[in-house]
Amino acid sequence: MQLSELIKMIAGEKYQMTEVEVEAVEFDSRRVRPGTLFIAMKGERFDGHDFVEAAIKNGAVALVTERKVAANIPQVVVTDTRASLGKLAHQFYGAFADMTKVAITGTNGKTTTSFLIHSILETSGKRTGLIGTIYYIGKTRTRAVRTTPESLDIFRMINEFKTDGAEAIVMEVSSHGLALKRVDEMRFQVVVFTNLSQDHLDFHQTIDRYRAAKMRIFSLLDPGGCAVFNMDDATSHHIKQLGLKRTMTYGMENKSDVGAEITSDTADGLNLDISYQNHNYRVTSKLIGTYNAYNVLAAFTAAVALGIARDAIVQGIAKITSIKGRMERVTDNIFIDYAHTPLAIENALSSLKRYAQGKLLVVFGCGGDRDKDKRPKMAAAATSLADFTIITTDNPRREPPGRIIEDIIKGVTSEQYEVIEDRRTAIKQAIMKKQAEDILLIAGKGHEDYQIIGNRVLKFDDAEVIRECTESL
Repeated sequence: MQLSELIKMIAGEKYQMTEVEVEAVEFDSRRVRPGTLFIAMKGERFDGHDFVEAAIKNGAVALVTERKVAANIPQVVVTDTRASLGKLAHQFYGAFADMTKVAITGTNGKTTTSFLIHSILETSGKRTGLIGTIYYIGKTRTRAVRTTPESLDIFRMINEFKTDGAEAIVMEVSSHGLALKRVDEMRFQVVVFTNLSQDHLDFHQTIDRYRAAKMRIFSLLDPGGCAVFNMDDATSHHIKQLGLKRTMTYGMENKSDVGAEITSDTADGLNLDISYQNHNYRVTSKLIGTYNAYNVLAAFTAAVALGIARDAIVQGIAKITSIKGRMERVTDNIFIDYAHTPLAIENALSSLKRYAQGKLLVVFGCGGDRDKDKRPKMAAAATSLADFTIITTDNPRREPPGRIIEDIIKGVTSEQYEVIEDRRTAIKQAIMKKQAEDILLIAGKGHEDYQIIGNRVLKFDDAEVIRECTESL
């Protein structure tokens, strides 16, 4: 693509302008090759402007920056390179207007809902890509780096999916992704808002700002696109005030377009009667817990909004038997779950408590350098619902683990707990304490196969540790 064609959608001061052929767009100087337009972006730890020289050395033929830098190649100076990144990605790769695009946001349930919708679309005959917290799924399955990648990586990935034959894309969209403009240039046929509760206040500072960041997703609807949201969640009130043209609601308590009744809720799965336009649909899922019934309902509603045949919807939901790290049964009534918010841990424990013939045990910690206010709230939820709680580390990052645990303990509501700072030891102790009919939940890390301590990323997989401990006992 000619440089003049590529940059026509961004405004800025131009220097050393000559016409050149652009063969690639990059914001990481290490990925620059001859023929690349390099965008210098400021990140949390690094400033791309410091790597302009390296980018030129690697073959960059043009630059987009936020300040003029010494260079003898074309340069466009803009006010916000992050916003320009999405526009350039859009211009370079196209809008993918012929693809079905679905976005899911919310505090809890994004991953499960995205897997369910992906399965429904595939069952309906549409080859579908997925971008989310655990995997990026196209022709191959790749471990995800972040829930919502940078805009350029999103467009590049969707382009690869399309080249491999994908007709649809399902995306989890995080509040960070929305606040940092990573999806500003995307337009979706369906947007799903699952729920909202406290999380990420280290980044957003207040719950109102967090909600506002999440609700930006509705501005990304295609003309004629449909907003799908949960009428049993308090945020529905705020969404209704937006006056969106096309909406579909779901819920089990409040009046909604798509309703449901749970007819069976056991440790083996859920049976639901879902109602829509005077028709009832019997839906069976291997996923467990009332909160997963909401995820099933969200996926069902999104699929209806897309016009997918009901048989394909029901079959697609039934095909999902488990999701890595999401209420995943590892062995002998021992579960792992990504629950790392007060509501998520409350939902997980409330569900498991109904299935427990013996006691309910939980091991959890809280991440360092993250929302400190939720730590005692998670402790309150855990110790009020579990018969015994072990408080340990999660990903302490650069924060002393002992200090994090001190914050957690402030919310303890029962004397039936102990502190074991080392996570491996905590899991082993919980397994030793567990009796045959007890249920044990290891919460917080779910699918993660690492632990971040200081600046080190160490191999640590809750599921593997559980298997090692049970085999050695």
